[in-house]
Amino acid sequence: MTCPSVVRVAKPADHTEIWRLFLQGHRENGKFTLAPEKVDWFVQRALHPETIPQWDTGPRSVIGVIGDVGKVEALVFVTIGTYWYTYDRHIEEFIVYVDPECRSSGHARACIEWMKVQSDRSGLPLLTGIISSERTEAKVRLYRRMLDPVGAFFLYGGKGSTSPSSAAFA
Repeated sequence: MTCPSVVRVAKPADHTEIWRLFLQGHRENGKFTLAPEKVDWFVQRALHPETIPQWDTGPRSVIGVIGDVGKVEALVFVTIGTYWYTYDRHIEEFIVYVDPECRSSGHARACIEWMKVQSDRSGLPLLTGIISSERTEAKVRLYRRMLDPVGAFFLYGGKGSTSPSSAAFA
């Protein structure tokens, strides 16, 4: 039995569960090797924004979770980002992940709705997508029902690709 599909802002006490779900998500969908220290840098900034010095112009993020402290069932992690060609900011999704034991719930839909609320509240557009080799079409159908598509991702070489890996830039 899963809990209600209600997203709340993660608390520092959620750190262990955030990592548990992130590691599950990385095992299932990660396309590149894991850099734990880099992930934890982003997680710590999201869980402890009050510790970021005022002069620090680095990323600002928020993590949403579904479930109680110690029993988190879903995770959504977003940050404020910019594309390389503009100063315009947008909300960029790092991960949306639902524990496999809770996938018959409405958690994925609730996480997407929560991201849309963050976009509405901030006035920043939301950019989210699916990078996965597992049940990809079902995920795409869900996102397509809830959001407007603007493109697609493709992978050549690397984990999950059937193409050989490229050695370097030409």
